Amino acid sequence: MKKVIEFIKELKKKPYGKAVFFFGFYLIFFIVIFIILNLGGNNRNKDNNSSDNKYFNNYNYSFEYKVIVDGTTYIYTGNKNNNIFNYIYNNMEYINKNNVSYIKGDESKEIENPIKFSDFFKENIIEEIINSSYVESRTIYDNGVTTLNLFISSNTLNRIIDKEETDYEEIPNNIKLSVDDNKINEINYNLDSYCKIKNICNKLNIIINYKDYSERS
Repeated sequence: MKKVIEFIKELKKKPYGKAVFFFGFYLIFFIVIFIILNLGGNNRNKDNNSSDNKYFNNYNYSFEYKVIVDGTTYIYTGNKNNNIFNYIYNNMEYINKNNVSYIKGDESKEIENPIKFSDFFKENIIEEIINSSYVESRTIYDNGVTTLNLFISSNTLNRIIDKEETDYEEIPNNIKLSVDDNKINEINYNLDSYCKIKNICNKLNIIINYKDYSERS
């Protein structure tokens, strides 16, 4: 230690000594900042992905799925009973069994899924989106409800939904999530960026409300 102190004193006497100390200080400073940011990033990722959230696997529920695309609203209301979804859209009753859609009463004829942007309604995709999002803020209320403000890039959504690797520079999409006792109350997707990048619309908002949870039989 004594030798180090003597070395520093001698260095200060050199014409270039101050410059060495100046740049050395900032070099150490930026190294420390870099380490802190990386540790913080690892903690954020751990916070987002530490629990493999299984919000839906053990529950039946009622739902309202609302899609607002470029000012036009589509509403689907119904319930899930084990792996069967029953819902009403435009006064018509539908059934979805194992991702295959039918008009209720005519299950012999498969039809195109009438749910707009149905990927954002699929349970496995919802869970992957949540676990792949960045948690910008979290609020826990006295009644036990937790709300999270999430951000996710369209590149990540492309990877999850379309299995495509893209590299767009963009403003990320926003998701507001309300959870009570590990059950989702509401998901509110603001997907304007995704909508524009996919060249399918200008504004896209999807709101899903869940209630009447019960154990699956």
